[in-house]
Amino acid sequence: MNPLSRVRLRLLRTARITGIWVLVSLLAALFEHNVLAEAGVPVSLRQRIDAHVLIGFFAGLLGGGTYIFLLRDRLRKFAFFPAWGIVAVLLIPVVALFSAWMPTRFDHALAVERLFTLHWLGHYLYWTLLMGGTMLMVRLNDQYGGGGIGYLTGQYRRPRQEMRIFMFLDMRSSTSIAEQLGHQQYFKLINELYVEITDPILYSRGEIYQYIGDEISVSWPLRKGVRKQRCVRCFLDIRTKLQQRAAHYKANYGIEPVFKAGFHYGPVTTGEVGSVKRERIFSGDVVNTAARIQNTCNDHGVDNLLSDELLQVLRLPANYQVREIGSIELKGKKQPTRLWTIDQVTAVRRR
Repeated sequence: MNPLSRVRLRLLRTARITGIWVLVSLLAALFEHNVLAEAGVPVSLRQRIDAHVLIGFFAGLLGGGTYIFLLRDRLRKFAFFPAWGIVAVLLIPVVALFSAWMPTRFDHALAVERLFTLHWLGHYLYWTLLMGGTMLMVRLNDQYGGGGIGYLTGQYRRPRQEMRIFMFLDMRSSTSIAEQLGHQQYFKLINELYVEITDPILYSRGEIYQYIGDEISVSWPLRKGVRKQRCVRCFLDIRTKLQQRAAHYKANYGIEPVFKAGFHYGPVTTGEVGSVKRERIFSGDVVNTAARIQNTCNDHGVDNLLSDELLQVLRLPANYQVREIGSIELKGKKQPTRLWTIDQVTAVRRR
């Protein structure tokens, strides 16, 4: 994904966070109005709403934007509570500035009196909890590869029919690499690779379905995956990123990892199973077919294979150079599957 698209997506996430913070501010305004009214303090609900919404809007832009653009990637290596603790510490001077120094017009003596009072502590806990909830939602969305909101809303508690694209991604020569590195070093390699390829998946709006050893399955709703050819661009971005980091992997692991991918689309039944550890699963022939397409990459000496059905709906631009592999008999399939590979993507010349 190009930098402009990445910035656009981060701006969209910041806007969503800002919208949620404005809604929380409305609730805070209503709560504050009711408390003051019960205490006999004359207060206007409209004034409370105007003040809180304005603060929530600018705080959402500042806080949400800072987290999405600056902190999210840096804090990803930490578990949630340590990351939240770091953010809580960073919030201390911010809350001190906006709730102590600025209201007193930078009168240092008066500002010091306001610091660490119950009034200041209330503001600090409010913004710390709000930031923690925001971080949790972002991490949940990352955890489910873009499908976290559907999990919370119960979108798939009842099975539903969908048209979906699947990409099965696997590291080439993984067995020999594991024997060469040993179990612990191989696990470290796999974990580092998963971190590397997470952003291309998320930025392509993909949903991580499963991790199976050194294999990852990614899914897109059909309309979302074909838009701007996101599904295949996801793989191309992963390939480019690993090529750029090849020297690092060569120096640290003695190998240059290469992934291969198989693509297919079709109807699936999507639903959640289990009662304690609920998990979303996809049931349908398209899932098995995508996995088998990926398994034939080595046979044809390519790192990507697409079914003819998917190629027809993708409508790749002219700068994508594709080559027909032929009709292949896949294990478990009665009819041959026509396959294609993307050999090269040339740069688009701008006039």
